[in-house]
Amino acid sequence: MKRSFSRVWRATLCCAAVLLASSATAQTWPDRPIKLVVPFSAGGGADVAARTYGDKLSSLLGQPVVIENKPGASGNIGAELVARGPADGHTLLFGNEFLATNPVMFQNIRYDSLKDFVPIAKVASTPVAIAAHPSLPVKSVQELLALGRTRALNYASPGVGTGPHLFGQLMALRSGAKFNNIPYRGSAPAMADAVGGQVDFIISTLTPMMVYLQSGKLNGLAITGGKRSTHAPDIPTLTEVGVVSPPYAVWYGVMAPAATPQPVVARLQQLSAQILKDPEVLAKLRNAGYDAESSIGDTFGAELRADIERWQRVIQDAKIPKE
Repeated sequence: MKRSFSRVWRATLCCAAVLLASSATAQTWPDRPIKLVVPFSAGGGADVAARTYGDKLSSLLGQPVVIENKPGASGNIGAELVARGPADGHTLLFGNEFLATNPVMFQNIRYDSLKDFVPIAKVASTPVAIAAHPSLPVKSVQELLALGRTRALNYASPGVGTGPHLFGQLMALRSGAKFNNIPYRGSAPAMADAVGGQVDFIISTLTPMMVYLQSGKLNGLAITGGKRSTHAPDIPTLTEVGVVSPPYAVWYGVMAPAATPQPVVARLQQLSAQILKDPEVLAKLRNAGYDAESSIGDTFGAELRADIERWQRVIQDAKIPKE
């Protein structure tokens, strides 16, 4: 009886110690700079949103928020770094839709988007745009598809398994066109080669593409989504030009390692909700070309789960092979 009581007492003490440690962590967090890992190259579609969010979080917490770009493997390197890193609220992931596509596209992925992360907040979204180099003799998506049925065309994407990569393959499969995906380590290097004429066209997020569309260095052919973007109102949607496509926009959001103490998670979610209602933050996001669409915590998590299921159906229906 004494031995049984001793075991119960030790278990109770252990639980109390864990609760006290968690409470202490929440009270002292953050006690040093926070690292916000962006798993793509600097200057890409995620950067402005990450820096806008990070700057405001820093001002609210009184600690620096350092943006750390960790490109490679279509976001997997940065995501795994955070998933396997310290779960103390000082290392966060600024991810995007690769968290929904990579689990479906890669056979040997070393993290689970739903189990290894806890969702903090979706910060913003942006449609995907299709744009051609001016030397390509097309003025519309229909002309692009027609040309792709006569010869193979190369398109730049932010990486293997990203939404733009899959979107290009889906368009080709449905139209009979031949499109070769040329993957890059993020949208910035993809954009540079598209502008330089190293590829025929590019499929990527609208936000970093806008400056090249406005200068005429790229010709915008169409965007995804149900309505035209206020940031590029002259570019039609795919639906408008008669191309069937799933409703699709690239979202950007903040995730923490799954074992992060709940009080820290709750604090991050509360601060994120505050940040994403701030008029200055919203103005910066919109001026940079983002749609300021936000969701917090479990709502964001449910959206991620639905995205994974949707991409799984798309990839299976299109018979796109896994990497």
